[in-house]
Amino acid sequence: MELKIEGLTPEQMEQVNKLIQSETDKVRTDYSTRLRTASEELAKYKPAEKSDSEKALEARLSALEAKEKEIADKERSMQIASKLKAKGLPETLAQYLNVGEDIDGAIDKVGASLGNYFLNGSNKPSNHQTNRGLTKEDFKKMSYAERAKLFQENNELYKALSN
Repeated sequence: MELKIEGLTPEQMEQVNKLIQSETDKVRTDYSTRLRTASEELAKYKPAEKSDSEKALEARLSALEAKEKEIADKERSMQIASKLKAKGLPETLAQYLNVGEDIDGAIDKVGASLGNYFLNGSNKPSNHQTNRGLTKEDFKKMSYAERAKLFQENNELYKALSN
């Protein structure tokens, strides 16, 4: 870069160029120092590359944790099944129950719910009529097929009603 300022001697121009070069060197040095410091600071916070042994160890640890969780789930399921059996409920319900910490309370609630369900279901009226007997009028209204069936099933009743 050639700088020309009118009215300056070549020696003065040389001094000006040296001053400009000196200042640009200072700026460049300062910039390089700051960049190096920032890079070093950034390197501190970067995670270190894991070795193959560390990766293998982490894989084994996660496999062990998964196995431990599976065993804990099985133990819990077995505990629930035994408590269900103790309450007189089917053990197979254990696989469908997801209870919290209070296993006994949850099983009591399930037992009560099932008991109420079956009790309420047993008193529903069905289409079955009570056995009120067969009268002669009913016998006269019967078709031939119904009479034949009655003859096959209950011959004595058929004879009593047909007379």
